[in-house]
Amino acid sequence: MTAKLNAALAECRLHAATLAGAIREAALLRPVTAERAQSLDAPTRRLLDQIAYRFAKLQDSLGEKVLPALLKRAEEPLAPDALFGEKLQRLERLGAIPSADAWRVLREVRNAIAHEYPDQPAIQAAMIERLLDATDELLRVWTSAEAFSKRLAPAN
Repeated sequence: MTAKLNAALAECRLHAATLAGAIREAALLRPVTAERAQSLDAPTRRLLDQIAYRFAKLQDSLGEKVLPALLKRAEEPLAPDALFGEKLQRLERLGAIPSADAWRVLREVRNAIAHEYPDQPAIQAAMIERLLDATDELLRVWTSAEAFSKRLAPAN
């Protein structure tokens, strides 16, 4: 495996481990109601910020570094101008990711968490729940991509 791919995998491992730990801590928040969302204390806000940050970092590292490198390493030729969706579909067929459609949903969540709704606690609660659910899915994508990378590694 290339040094560049190894570095990207190591980066993702860090984000995933931190994210998984934060999600375990956040389990006590559930279910997130409008009342709970409205009265979050500072430590809980920091925990949610950490989850959102690591979610974004893991998804960015996977999408920009690991997934393209896995395609290259698998020697799966695609046109240079292939859309990212085509790459995701190829990765799904190869078994590198569980679902190309799930990745698209994860992107929607990523875009949605960039917005805060301080005056709309019901929407805020729904967004927190959606983030927590999506985090589990993102960690499944990571686990699948990492396992695929190990299958591609040359035998020593």
